[in-house]
Amino acid sequence: MRKFIEEVRRRNVFRVALVYIIAGWLTMQVVDVMFPALNLPEWLISAVAAFVLIGFPFALIFAWAFEMTPEGIKREKDIDRSESITPHTGQKLNRTALIVLAIAVGFLLVDKFVLQSRVEAPAENAVAEALVEEKPSIAVLPFVNMSGDTDNEYFSDGLSEELLNVLAKIPQLHVAGRTSSFQFKGHNQDLRVIGEALNVKHLLEGSVRKSGTRLRITAQLIDTENGYHLWSDTYDRDLTDIFAVQDEIAGNVVEALKVHLLGTEDGFADQGTTDVAAYNQYLRGSYFLERTSADNVIKAVAAFEDAIRLDPGFARAYAALSLAQHQLFGGWAGLTDGTFLENFEIMRRNVEKAAELDPNQTETLVAQTMFALIFNWDLPEAERISAQAVQSAPNSSIALGWHGSNLIFLRRYEEAEVVLREAVDIDPLSISTFRTLGDLYMVAGRCDEAIETFERALSLAPEAGRLSGRIARCHLFQGDIEAAKTTNAREPVEWVRITNDLIIMGREDPGDAWRTAVADYEARYGLGNSYQLAEIYADAGDLDKTFEWLDSAVAVKDPGGPWALVMPFFEKARKDPRWQEYRASLGL
Repeated sequence: MRKFIEEVRRRNVFRVALVYIIAGWLTMQVVDVMFPALNLPEWLISAVAAFVLIGFPFALIFAWAFEMTPEGIKREKDIDRSESITPHTGQKLNRTALIVLAIAVGFLLVDKFVLQSRVEAPAENAVAEALVEEKPSIAVLPFVNMSGDTDNEYFSDGLSEELLNVLAKIPQLHVAGRTSSFQFKGHNQDLRVIGEALNVKHLLEGSVRKSGTRLRITAQLIDTENGYHLWSDTYDRDLTDIFAVQDEIAGNVVEALKVHLLGTEDGFADQGTTDVAAYNQYLRGSYFLERTSADNVIKAVAAFEDAIRLDPGFARAYAALSLAQHQLFGGWAGLTDGTFLENFEIMRRNVEKAAELDPNQTETLVAQTMFALIFNWDLPEAERISAQAVQSAPNSSIALGWHGSNLIFLRRYEEAEVVLREAVDIDPLSISTFRTLGDLYMVAGRCDEAIETFERALSLAPEAGRLSGRIARCHLFQGDIEAAKTTNAREPVEWVRITNDLIIMGREDPGDAWRTAVADYEARYGLGNSYQLAEIYADAGDLDKTFEWLDSAVAVKDPGGPWALVMPFFEKARKDPRWQEYRASLGL
C-alpha cells in the first residue's frame, strides 16, 4: 500500500487532483455569477457542474496513465524511469495550483465586496419599492341576509355594494370588482380559494339581520392566506342610522388594513342623500339592475323613479335611472310606450340632471360617458369623461371598461389594452369586462386572442348572450365560414344571430334568397337595427345600401353606430369618399 501511495505521489496524481479541484471550484463561481447576468438558462449551470464532476476521475486516470515529456504526452509505462521529469512537472503543478488559488481568492473577494454589493443594493431597493408600491388588496363579499325574508335581500346586497364603493375610491387600495365578488354569493366556499380567485389578500364579509326598524350588522376582515380573522365587529342600530353605520364600518375596515400608511381618508361614506327611504329605493333599484331581465330592469326603473320622487336632489338615483333606461330602451324597447327618439330624450334629461346635481360623482360620470358614446356619438367627449371617471374611482371596473371602449372606438388599441387588462385584474370574473377585452382583440385583428377571451367569458356564464356571435365574427374575419356557422347557432340573442347568418349567407350566395331574407330582416327590425343592416350590406359590398343605413343610424342615433369606425366589415366603405362625411357626423 505504501508503494502504491508513493507511486501516486511520484506520478503527480495528488497535485493534478488539487489543481483540478481549485480550477473546478473557480469555474463554478464564474459560471454562477456570469450565466444569470447573460440571461442563460439555469440548466446550463447544472450541465457545467455535471461536466466538472464527471471530468474529475478522468483527470486522475490521465495523471496516472500519462506523463508530460519534452517530446509531448506519453504513456507512463513507455518512459524510462531514469528519463522521467515528474519532479519538474510536479513543481509546475505546484506553481499552477498557487496561481489558480490566488485567482480564486481574488475572484471571491471581488464577488463578495464589489459584485454582490452592486447587485444586492438594487435588489434591496427593488424589494423596498415593491413593498411601498404593493397595494393592500380586498374584496367585499355579499353580506348574508339573516332576516328570513327574501324581500330584504336588496338591503344586505346594497350594504355590501356601498362598502365596496367606499373602499374603491381610495386609489392606494386594490379592490376587487363587484361582479367578481358577487359571483360567490350563496357559496359556502373556502375563503382562501376565493381570495386566490379574486387575487386579494383580504376579504370583508358579514351578515345583516333586519327586524322592523332595527338592524344588526356583523362584519369581519379575514386574511385569505391563512383564514385568520383580523378584525370583526357587530353594530346594532336603528334603520335611520344606516349612513352612520356604513361610515363606521368603512372606517374600521380601513383602520384594520392600516391604510393610515397610505394617507388620510376622511368622509368615506357619500350616499348622495340624507333621505333613508330614498336611499332604500336606490338600493332596491341597484339590486334589480344587476339581475338583468325584462322584469328586473322594469323594477329597477320604478325603484329609481321612486328614489327621485322621495329626494329630487338625489344625483346618484338620476344617473342610475339613466343606466337602467339604457338597458330597457336598448334591450326591451317593445315594453315601453315611447319611440326610440322619445326614450332617448327621457334618458338625456336624467343624465343632464345628475350632472347638474353632482357632476363629479362616479355614477354621474359613467352615465355621461355612456350617453356621449352610445347616443351622442361624441367620441372625444366620451373619452374625456371616462378618463375623469377612472381618476375619480380607479378601482371601478365599470369606469375602466367604458374608458377602454372609448379608446377602442378612437383606435388607440395599445392604450385600451392596458386599461382593459387593469379592469380584468380588478374584476376577474366579470363577463362584460372580458367581452370588451375580446372586442379590442377582434377589431385589432388578433382574432385568436379574441376567441380565447370570449371563450373564457362563456366559461363564466355559458348562457350569456352576444359572446357566441362575437366568436362567429372572429371566424368570419379569419375566413372560416363553417366554424362561424357552428358557433353562431349557439348565440341566444336573436338579432345578433340573424345578423351573422345574413352575413354568412351573403358570403356564400348573395342572390335572391339572400335579398329576400334581408328584406324580411328590415321589415321586422327596421330603424332599430340600422347599424346591423349597414354591416350586412357592407360585407356584401353594396356600399350605396351601406351608407343609406349608416345615414339612418346617424338620424336615430343607433347605439351600434360607432362600431363602423373599427369593425373589419367596413374596410371597403372606409375607402369611399362618403366615409369622411360619416366620420364628420361623429364629430371626428
